[in-house]
Amino acid sequence: MAAMTPHRPTRWYRLNLWLHRWCSLVATLPFLILCLTGTVLIFHEEIDAAMGVVPASVDDVRPRMPLQASIDGILAANPGERVASIGIDPKEHPGLLLLVTVPTQAHRFEDMKLRFTELATALPTEHAFDPTSTLTGFLLELHAHWFLGMPGELIGALIALLVLISLLSGVVVYWPYVKKVALGLLRRGRGPRLRQLDLHNLIGVVVLGWALAVSLTGFLLGFGTVATSAWSYTAFAELRGQHDDAAVDARRPPVDADTAMAAVQRQLPPDWHIASLIFPDTEFSTRHHYTALAVGPSGLEERLYRVGLVDAGSGEVVKLTEMPGYMKAIVLSQPLHLATTAACR
Repeated sequence: MAAMTPHRPTRWYRLNLWLHRWCSLVATLPFLILCLTGTVLIFHEEIDAAMGVVPASVDDVRPRMPLQASIDGILAANPGERVASIGIDPKEHPGLLLLVTVPTQAHRFEDMKLRFTELATALPTEHAFDPTSTLTGFLLELHAHWFLGMPGELIGALIALLVLISLLSGVVVYWPYVKKVALGLLRRGRGPRLRQLDLHNLIGVVVLGWALAVSLTGFLLGFGTVATSAWSYTAFAELRGQHDDAAVDARRPPVDADTAMAAVQRQLPPDWHIASLIFPDTEFSTRHHYTALAVGPSGLEERLYRVGLVDAGSGEVVKLTEMPGYMKAIVLSQPLHLATTAACR
């Protein structure tokens, strides 16, 4: 939002006018790319389903097979890989188990593949893919990382910050004229320059709330990898020091996945369930422990994970904790960012 300069502009006004002009100019093209890619990503579920990237949901009332049966089948079929994590999402993929595999010696999730098995049969589906090789994966890499990994996320945070400054400084610049001209008024017969200015201000007023929400949550999400790495390092530092010389076989830990999940489940409230289990020797676990992420039934509890660390040698839950405040802010920003963007659906 902007307006013509007042008769006697103050230093504060001139500063905001300068910020509004230059932050807008710098952020316009990258923000346009983010808006276009984000609009497509709103429909990522429909696009992936239409392109056959993910398997169809399985409505199967039969009892589930042990999760280890699915893991064993995937390991047998892919001797050069190991399972880095498994996940159960009854809303996104009912009846299916999602398995993330990486090369056997890998510790990070950079070269991961996504695989699915049916929970009732432990049989793999025909869908196994690198998430970055799909259309939506390509657009997500551009939207979230600018193809630069963590530095790209920080660039995205900078773009969001520039947009935030542009919006807030635009409010300061436009505010003196709200008292003189009706909010969002399009004046006629005053020349094309004034008409364009009024149209600019009207659009700014209409999208201000949406743009503030998207930019603020996008700014927080830009620090997602940095925050997660910091949390992983601080949360696991003591345990890594205690068990650094007691690594387990990460491909086939002594305690299987079902036992590890059951141990954590016993310490959770009845309506909570484990959404994901990360295997030992990854960036989000230790060489001796599983990391279990548990979620509640609905609302904030469905987003704010409780984290359990399970000794992969004994099956004992050595730690059950909540995420720190900065991680909660970032985790809650993701659904708000998506929901705000999807408001145009």
